[in-house]
Order: sequence, then C-alpha cells, then structure tokens
Amino acid sequence: MEPVRVLSNHLSLCDSVHKLLLEENTWLKVQKSVPSKDILDRKQDLLPRLEESLVALKKLKPEFFSPFDNSKKLVNDSHSKLLQIFYLDKENEELLIKITEPTDRQNFQRFTTPPTQINQIHRMPENSEGENETSGSDES
Repeated sequence: MEPVRVLSNHLSLCDSVHKLLLEENTWLKVQKSVPSKDILDRKQDLLPRLEESLVALKKLKPEFFSPFDNSKKLVNDSHSKLLQIFYLDKENEELLIKITEPTDRQNFQRFTTPPTQINQIHRMPENSEGENETSGSDES
C-alpha cells in the first residue's frame, strides 16, 4: 500500500476518534454520568481499526515516500490530530474520575484550617536553642 493512502486512512480514522471523544466529552459535561453504552461500543469498535492502522504505519519505509506528494502534510495533520486526541482523552478521563468518585470524596477538603492560622499552629517556641546553649555552658 502506498504511503499517501496509509496516511490518509490513518488521518480519517483519527478524525473519527476525535469526533467520538468530543461526543463523549459533551456527554460527560452535560449528563454528568458514565457515557452511554452506544458511545462505549463505538469506542470498542474503533480499537481494532486503530491497531490495523498502526500496523500499516509501521510497515512504511522512508524509501516508499515521494518528495512530490502531500505525505509530509498528512503526517503533520495526523500528528496534530493525535495531540488533540490525547488532550481530549485526558480531559475525559479526569471528568470520568470526578463523576465516579463517591460524593463525600468529591467534597473532601484537605485543609480545614484557614491559612491565617497556619503560623500559629507551626510556631516554634522562642529561644529554645538559646536556652539549651546557656544551660550547657553552665554545667562546665
């Protein structure tokens, strides 16, 4: 298979993945629940196609590329789309974690002490080192 065709197919698949992740992202933000079975099934259906695309990409060799076609643009476009996919997938993962956390964990606040009181809590006794030094010199 020629590189331009492999790259075009891969870019098309990346567009499909991106579109599905956008749909999932909207679902997570609006419904605030786990994505529908339909979305999950479509994601599952894309996995074998992604694996096939990866195998086809790995078979490409530099000598197959022509300097006169648009393969470089396709590679750049695919790279750009993959970065968008990674970013969106990470956001979806964070949303999903937040949605599936127990509600008491979502409302958990690590620090209950206001920042103004932190100095009072961690105040060291004054002259603690000085007292030790003077008591040590008196004994000699």
